[in-house]
Amino acid sequence: MARVVRLTEQQLTGLVQNILNMALNPNKSSSTTDSESSDTSVDSSDEDLSSDDGKSKETLIGKISAKGQELLNNRIFKKKLKEISQAINIPESSIIKLMKHESGLNPSVKNSIGCVGLIQFCPGGGRTKTVNGKTYTLDELGNDLEAQMDAIKDFWVSGYQKGKIKKPEDLYIYNFFPVAAGKDDDFVLQAKGLSATTVAKANPLFNRRLGKPISSPLTVGDLKKYYRQTGMV
Repeated sequence: MARVVRLTEQQLTGLVQNILNMALNPNKSSSTTDSESSDTSVDSSDEDLSSDDGKSKETLIGKISAKGQELLNNRIFKKKLKEISQAINIPESSIIKLMKHESGLNPSVKNSIGCVGLIQFCPGGGRTKTVNGKTYTLDELGNDLEAQMDAIKDFWVSGYQKGKIKKPEDLYIYNFFPVAAGKDDDFVLQAKGLSATTVAKANPLFNRRLGKPISSPLTVGDLKKYYRQTGMV
Protein backbone atom coordinates (compact mmCIF):
# COMPACT_ATOMS: atom_id res chain seq x y z
CA MET A 1 0.00 0.00 0.00
CA ALA A 2 1.33 3.43 -0.90
CA ARG A 3 2.25 5.70 1.98
CA VAL A 4 0.28 8.94 2.13
CA VAL A 5 2.27 12.01 3.25
CA ARG A 6 0.14 14.82 4.61
CA LEU A 7 1.56 18.35 4.54
CA THR A 8 0.51 21.21 6.76
CA GLU A 9 -0.77 24.40 5.11
CA GLN A 10 2.57 26.10 5.85
CA GLN A 11 4.56 23.24 4.31
CA LEU A 12 2.32 23.15 1.23
CA THR A 13 2.59 26.91 0.79
CA GLY A 14 6.36 26.72 1.04
CA LEU A 15 6.51 23.89 -1.49
CA VAL A 16 4.33 25.71 -4.02
CA GLN A 17 6.26 28.95 -3.48
CA ASN A 18 9.60 27.30 -4.13
CA ILE A 19 8.33 25.63 -7.29
CA LEU A 20 7.00 29.03 -8.35
CA ASN A 21 10.29 30.79 -7.69
CA MET A 22 12.39 28.15 -9.43
CA ALA A 23 10.10 28.36 -12.47
CA LEU A 24 10.63 32.12 -12.60
CA ASN A 25 14.40 31.98 -12.16
CA PRO A 26 16.22 28.69 -11.54
CA ASN A 27 19.37 30.49 -10.34
CA LYS A 28 17.80 32.46 -7.50
CA SER A 29 17.03 31.76 -3.90
CA SER A 30 13.45 31.40 -2.68
CA SER A 31 11.64 32.14 0.54
CA THR A 32 10.74 29.01 2.42
CA THR A 33 11.30 29.09 6.13
CA ASP A 34 9.63 31.57 8.45
CA SER A 35 11.58 32.66 11.50
CA GLU A 36 8.69 31.59 13.71
CA SER A 37 9.73 27.96 13.12
CA SER A 38 13.13 28.54 14.76
CA ASP A 39 13.99 27.55 18.32
CA THR A 40 13.19 29.48 21.48
CA SER A 41 13.74 33.22 21.07
CA VAL A 42 16.04 35.29 23.24
CA ASP A 43 17.10 38.92 23.09
CA SER A 44 20.04 39.71 20.82
CA SER A 45 23.23 40.71 22.62
CA ASP A 46 25.21 41.65 19.53
CA GLU A 47 26.58 45.10 20.34
CA ASP A 48 27.78 45.67 16.75
CA LEU A 49 24.25 46.21 15.50
CA SER A 50 23.19 49.81 15.71
CA SER A 51 21.49 52.59 13.77
CA ASP A 52 22.12 56.26 13.19
CA ASP A 53 18.92 57.25 14.99
CA GLY A 54 19.87 55.36 18.15
CA LYS A 55 17.24 52.63 17.94
CA SER A 56 17.98 49.56 20.04
CA LYS A 57 19.01 46.32 18.35
CA GLU A 58 15.82 44.65 19.58
CA THR A 59 13.78 47.37 17.87
CA LEU A 60 15.79 46.94 14.68
CA ILE A 61 15.67 43.15 14.45
CA GLY A 62 13.24 41.82 17.06
CA LYS A 63 13.66 38.63 19.01
CA ILE A 64 16.58 36.43 18.02
CA SER A 65 16.64 32.66 18.54
CA ALA A 66 19.50 30.96 20.36
CA LYS A 67 20.62 29.54 17.00
CA GLY A 68 20.41 32.98 15.47
CA GLN A 69 22.40 34.54 18.27
CA GLU A 70 25.13 31.98 17.69
CA LEU A 71 25.27 33.09 14.06
CA LEU A 72 25.36 36.79 14.94
CA ASN A 73 28.35 36.15 17.19
CA ASN A 74 30.21 34.22 14.49
CA ARG A 75 33.37 36.00 13.32
CA ILE A 76 33.03 34.88 9.69
CA PHE A 77 29.39 35.92 9.55
CA LYS A 78 30.15 39.38 10.94
CA LYS A 79 32.93 39.93 8.42
CA LYS A 80 30.89 38.74 5.45
CA LEU A 81 27.76 40.59 6.58
CA LYS A 82 29.71 43.83 6.62
CA GLU A 83 31.07 43.11 3.12
CA ILE A 84 27.58 42.42 1.77
CA SER A 85 26.10 45.50 3.43
CA GLN A 86 28.77 47.75 1.95
CA ALA A 87 28.57 46.10 -1.48
CA ILE A 88 24.81 46.65 -1.89
CA ASN A 89 24.45 49.73 0.36
CA ILE A 90 21.80 48.12 2.58
CA PRO A 91 21.98 48.26 6.42
CA GLU A 92 23.18 45.12 8.18
CA SER A 93 20.03 45.07 10.31
CA SER A 94 17.82 44.90 7.19
CA ILE A 95 19.85 42.00 5.81
CA ILE A 96 19.51 40.16 9.11
CA LYS A 97 15.75 40.73 9.10
CA LEU A 98 15.51 39.10 5.68
CA MET A 99 17.65 36.15 6.76
CA LYS A 100 15.58 35.78 9.91
CA HIS A 101 12.38 35.76 7.86
CA GLU A 102 13.75 33.21 5.39
CA SER A 103 15.58 30.79 7.67
CA GLY A 104 15.33 31.77 11.31
CA LEU A 105 19.05 32.71 10.99
CA ASN A 106 20.00 29.06 10.64
CA PRO A 107 22.64 28.73 7.87
CA SER A 108 22.27 24.95 7.61
CA VAL A 109 18.46 24.74 7.55
CA LYS A 110 16.95 22.75 4.66
CA ASN A 111 13.34 22.68 3.52
CA SER A 112 11.28 19.80 2.14
CA ILE A 113 12.43 20.23 -1.47
CA GLY A 114 16.11 20.76 -0.66
CA CYS A 115 16.48 24.53 -0.49
CA VAL A 116 19.20 25.44 2.00
CA GLY A 117 20.69 28.26 3.98
CA LEU A 118 20.06 31.77 5.20
CA ILE A 119 18.21 32.93 2.09
CA GLN A 120 17.18 29.44 0.96
CA PHE A 121 19.18 28.63 -2.15
CA CYS A 122 17.23 26.07 -4.18
CA PRO A 123 18.61 23.38 -6.49
CA GLY A 124 18.81 24.47 -10.13
CA GLY A 125 17.90 21.16 -11.75
CA GLY A 126 20.24 19.05 -9.63
CA ARG A 127 22.30 19.03 -6.45
CA THR A 128 24.32 22.07 -7.46
CA LYS A 129 23.71 25.80 -7.46
CA THR A 130 25.32 28.24 -9.88
CA VAL A 131 25.57 31.90 -8.84
CA ASN A 132 27.19 34.34 -11.27
CA GLY A 133 29.05 31.54 -13.01
CA LYS A 134 30.36 29.85 -9.86
CA THR A 135 28.96 26.42 -9.00
CA TYR A 136 28.39 25.16 -5.46
CA THR A 137 26.95 21.92 -4.16
CA LEU A 138 23.98 22.41 -1.88
CA ASP A 139 25.81 20.52 0.86
CA GLU A 140 28.71 22.95 0.52
CA LEU A 141 26.39 25.91 0.89
CA GLY A 142 24.72 24.37 3.91
CA ASN A 143 27.92 23.35 5.66
CA ASP A 144 30.34 26.13 4.67
CA LEU A 145 29.18 29.47 6.07
CA GLU A 146 31.87 31.45 4.26
CA ALA A 147 30.98 29.92 0.88
CA GLN A 148 27.29 30.54 1.54
CA MET A 149 27.85 34.20 2.41
CA ASP A 150 29.98 34.65 -0.71
CA ALA A 151 27.18 33.16 -2.83
CA ILE A 152 24.65 35.47 -1.19
CA LYS A 153 26.88 38.44 -1.90
CA ASP A 154 27.30 37.45 -5.56
CA PHE A 155 23.55 36.96 -5.98
CA TRP A 156 22.58 40.29 -4.43
CA VAL A 157 25.39 42.32 -5.99
CA SER A 158 24.10 41.18 -9.37
CA GLY A 159 20.70 42.69 -8.57
CA TYR A 160 22.31 45.83 -7.12
CA GLN A 161 24.41 46.40 -10.24
CA LYS A 162 21.28 46.09 -12.37
CA GLY A 163 19.67 48.87 -10.32
CA LYS A 164 17.07 46.57 -8.77
CA ILE A 165 18.23 46.99 -5.16
CA LYS A 166 18.26 50.52 -3.73
CA LYS A 167 16.36 50.15 -0.44
CA PRO A 168 15.66 47.31 2.02
CA GLU A 169 12.23 46.61 0.53
CA ASP A 170 13.86 46.28 -2.90
CA LEU A 171 16.16 43.62 -1.49
CA TYR A 172 13.23 41.72 0.02
CA ILE A 173 11.31 41.87 -3.26
CA TYR A 174 14.37 40.85 -5.29
CA ASN A 175 14.82 37.83 -3.07
CA PHE A 176 11.16 36.85 -3.48
CA PHE A 177 10.30 37.82 -7.08
CA PRO A 178 13.33 39.25 -8.93
CA VAL A 179 11.46 40.60 -11.96
CA ALA A 180 9.36 42.80 -9.65
CA ALA A 181 12.29 44.48 -7.89
CA GLY A 182 12.59 48.15 -8.77
CA LYS A 183 9.18 48.27 -10.45
CA ASP A 184 6.41 50.79 -9.72
CA ASP A 185 4.00 50.05 -6.89
CA ASP A 186 1.22 49.10 -9.32
CA PHE A 187 3.34 46.39 -10.99
CA VAL A 188 1.47 43.07 -10.75
CA LEU A 189 3.43 39.96 -9.79
CA GLN A 190 3.05 37.64 -12.77
CA ALA A 191 5.19 36.17 -15.51
CA LYS A 192 4.89 34.37 -18.82
CA GLY A 193 2.90 31.20 -18.19
CA LEU A 194 2.28 32.24 -14.58
CA SER A 195 -0.88 34.18 -13.81
CA ALA A 196 -1.22 36.79 -11.07
CA THR A 197 -3.84 34.60 -9.41
CA THR A 198 -1.46 31.63 -9.30
CA VAL A 199 1.25 33.76 -7.73
CA ALA A 200 -1.16 35.11 -5.10
CA LYS A 201 -2.63 31.71 -4.21
CA ALA A 202 0.85 30.20 -3.90
CA ASN A 203 1.77 32.89 -1.35
CA PRO A 204 -1.38 33.47 0.73
CA LEU A 205 0.44 35.02 3.70
CA PHE A 206 0.63 38.38 1.90
CA ASN A 207 -3.08 38.85 1.18
CA ARG A 208 -4.01 37.24 4.48
CA ARG A 209 -1.95 39.82 6.36
CA LEU A 210 -3.32 42.64 4.19
CA GLY A 211 -6.93 41.53 4.74
CA LYS A 212 -7.57 40.81 1.06
CA PRO A 213 -8.99 37.71 -0.69
CA ILE A 214 -6.25 35.12 -1.14
CA SER A 215 -6.59 35.15 -4.94
CA SER A 216 -6.25 38.94 -5.25
CA PRO A 217 -3.33 39.80 -7.58
CA LEU A 218 -0.28 40.98 -5.64
CA THR A 219 1.48 44.20 -6.55
CA VAL A 220 4.83 45.65 -5.57
CA GLY A 221 2.88 48.10 -3.42
CA ASP A 222 1.21 45.20 -1.61
CA LEU A 223 4.59 43.67 -0.80
CA LYS A 224 5.84 46.97 0.59
CA LYS A 225 2.72 47.27 2.77
CA TYR A 226 3.32 43.74 4.05
CA TYR A 227 6.94 44.51 4.92
CA ARG A 228 5.86 47.66 6.78
CA GLN A 229 3.10 45.88 8.68
CA THR A 230 5.42 43.06 9.75
CA GLY A 231 8.13 45.47 10.87
CA MET A 232 10.68 44.48 8.23
CA VAL A 233 10.97 48.11 7.11
